[in-house]
Amino acid sequence: MLNKSIWILLLLFSGNAWADATDAVVQHVWVGESIPGQNSATLELNITTVQPAKLLSVNTDVSDKVEIHSVAQQWGKMSTKVVKNLHLPAHHTTAFGTHQLFLILVGLKKELNIGDSIHVSVVIEYSNHRKQTFEVEAPVKKMALSYKHLGSEPVHDHQ
Repeated sequence: MLNKSIWILLLLFSGNAWADATDAVVQHVWVGESIPGQNSATLELNITTVQPAKLLSVNTDVSDKVEIHSVAQQWGKMSTKVVKNLHLPAHHTTAFGTHQLFLILVGLKKELNIGDSIHVSVVIEYSNHRKQTFEVEAPVKKMALSYKHLGSEPVHDHQ
């Protein structure tokens, strides 16, 4: 009887161990800090998919919207375009924040400080038209080129 109870508890607490083989994995999620008056911030994350899928949307309550930006060099100049939804290839990890793909929080509603955490929803649609929403927490981390850490005086104007 005790052995059966242990197996039942293991099944209940196994979580993603029993995930569908077509499920994606969202990991390495974090957002860059902001400075006073800053209107946007960069959200970084990785999405690994087993089958072809589309990234339909990313949402958070700390910004008006989250845009997918694709950056490419055209005719010697960097060009940025907003992508409505993004194809996610099978058996591939798509890394946002590198490789010309970025998630931008537009219309920040509050300052994002190191040590804070924000809630993020990621919606993916698989090739079989099944949609899945991932609810993740994104810690706020120091950006590599942050203006907050260049000196002791706060920076208020970046024009």
